[in-house]
Amino acid sequence: MGSGGAVVRIGDTVRRPVRPHTATVASFLRHLESLGFAGAPRVLGIDEQGREMLTYIEGDVGLPPFPAWVGGDTVLIGVARLQRALHQAAASFVPPADAVWDRPNLAEAATGALVCHNDLCVENVVVRDGQVIAFIDFDFAAPSDRYLDIAIAARHWVPIRDEVDIDPDLRGLDRIARFHVFCGEHQLDRAEREIVVTHLGVFLDRALESMRRRAEAGLPAYIRVWEDGYPEQNRRSRAWVDAHADALIG
Repeated sequence: MGSGGAVVRIGDTVRRPVRPHTATVASFLRHLESLGFAGAPRVLGIDEQGREMLTYIEGDVGLPPFPAWVGGDTVLIGVARLQRALHQAAASFVPPADAVWDRPNLAEAATGALVCHNDLCVENVVVRDGQVIAFIDFDFAAPSDRYLDIAIAARHWVPIRDEVDIDPDLRGLDRIARFHVFCGEHQLDRAEREIVVTHLGVFLDRALESMRRRAEAGLPAYIRVWEDGYPEQNRRSRAWVDAHADALIG
């Protein structure tokens, strides 16, 4: 939900409104490009209407109700591997002195914290021919904690939800096993999995408060999600994490 505005495709480009954090995120994307990281859009500048221009990445993204391929092991592993590669590429990035970030669900980060995507929901991952190709919509990229970034991605891709909130084609997935596969691709040990599980609970609490604030501020996309039952769904997810924490940690 990072874009929150008029985003359009024109040919092989994507045009997006410029926001206070646009230039900072652009500097991060240019850093990724300089390292040869292919799993993110390239920055092309500003168009004649004052919109940011990015490369369009050909492929599919999962949109609700999510198709069955979203629950495939190959895609799950691909998300984790590309996320790990993104973390490695981000490690050498030094934000500009006047950096501005949009970080609605994040606590303030320590100086020198790793810049992460922070919003690897299903809609923000491009898949082509069954393989994960790229991440898009870096609006919420910001200095964070890689374990939190892993927790956010796992929330969407495992998925970490109560069974009643999972789309019909994805019900019946072994969420405990998928969580361990995801963490395994990040080479996390038991102590690190415990950190991720702790982040899951804290993130859900922060997301609930952030969603409420943005809905109350009158932002249409957030109002729709809130009125569609997000508070109840979030609380059920939180309860599921608490009930299965021991199994998730392993």
